[in-house]
Amino acid sequence: MIQTSIKKRRGRPPLSTSAKIRAVFKVCPISPTHFQDFANTFDPQKLYPELWAKRTIVKKRKYASKDDKFGFHEEIKEGTLEQVQIKGQPHENTAAIVATTTTSSAPVRLKLIVRDGNETNNLPIKPPRKKKPNPLDQKEECYLLHKLQYASKPLSPKAARLKRKLFLRRLKKEKGLKIFDIDAIVTEHMRSSLPLEPLTTDEEEEPSRELVTETSVHDQGKDKMNYKQGTEVTCTPYKNSFASRLYGIPRLATTLTAEEAWTSPSRKLKPYIRRDYETTPQKLRLLRDIIRYPHRSDPNWLPPPASPIDFCYFQKEHLDQVNDLLQKCFWPGIDVSENLLFPDFSIVAMYKRLIIGCGFMTPEAYITYIAVAPGWEKSGIGQFMLYHLIQTNIGKDVTLHVSANNPAMILYQKFGFKPEEFIVNFYDKYLPDGSLECKNAFFVRLRR
Repeated sequence: MIQTSIKKRRGRPPLSTSAKIRAVFKVCPISPTHFQDFANTFDPQKLYPELWAKRTIVKKRKYASKDDKFGFHEEIKEGTLEQVQIKGQPHENTAAIVATTTTSSAPVRLKLIVRDGNETNNLPIKPPRKKKPNPLDQKEECYLLHKLQYASKPLSPKAARLKRKLFLRRLKKEKGLKIFDIDAIVTEHMRSSLPLEPLTTDEEEEPSRELVTETSVHDQGKDKMNYKQGTEVTCTPYKNSFASRLYGIPRLATTLTAEEAWTSPSRKLKPYIRRDYETTPQKLRLLRDIIRYPHRSDPNWLPPPASPIDFCYFQKEHLDQVNDLLQKCFWPGIDVSENLLFPDFSIVAMYKRLIIGCGFMTPEAYITYIAVAPGWEKSGIGQFMLYHLIQTNIGKDVTLHVSANNPAMILYQKFGFKPEEFIVNFYDKYLPDGSLECKNAFFVRLRR
């Protein structure tokens, strides 16, 4: 047994019991141990049972020191050893230090009490802090998406949802779009007839794991068979089949525009601006005569239903034909692919799948090109296209340049365009060398 002596310091008050205990443990710290292992050397009840029975005088002393941070409450019996519980221990199975004395001059005796885990702790336990999620950089997102795409095992619902989100984020970054544009979502819902629905934030819950029994496995097998029979594809839809690549889609056999309306940067665009069944240009009359000629001797023959001349907005399917038409009407090297960014300032006239006219204007109300294919002019197609371009920019002055010998100058004067400037050699940098076209131009304006 290790004994230590504590010397009193002069000029200071005597130390309390708790202070003596702290001083002892500073000099000779005792590691926590079990009560049974420690009691064989310090328990006087087992060492001297006869003397212990004769001790009957009980003295109670209470010490409550404000400076004592351990909060001791001691009960001392003369010649006995009592258990003293330390208040406020934060953890289970902690050893409490007990000190009892028979007299003030008696040496300090120590005893360890092991607190059981069943005792309740009155102190409130703070919940663990939630760790903030660390955002992934672009390299980590690409690696995670690649890992999910080529996973060897089927993905869980949460993993499949994460894969779709990562793929959508990559697609939006490639096209230069915002990851989440709340203004566009609200605008789309406001323009649609459907009611505005709240955005859900609930995560997909995983199916609960139930106990697997023989009957449950049998039921699951039946459900799988029923699901396969209900979802089994008997034939491939025509639009996804190989035959559609050979013969084409029936709807696109007579037109070259989108089936449903789409949204441009400024407004919602419909598939058709106008469908004209009355206009019959010179080439259209010739086509009808060619169809009628083999049946000229058959009085019971009926002509097929007439196809209209469609006016629609400029789309990517029109780009090749429109560039070819403008290069034939003006000069080589024309490319109007930039007009796909603002299709609401454009118009395209077509008969079935043939482009017969087009017109383009900038958002600043400057008409860049307007042309009609040879054989389809002088039937009101160019007049309607010019009217549509003027109506798209109400409140702004419409301007354009026109060649000095272009007969379209008469059409512009009908709509109220007036020349403001005559420019010499304006088309010199556009027309090829040796061209017989007039290089001078008028700058005309329609004032609002």
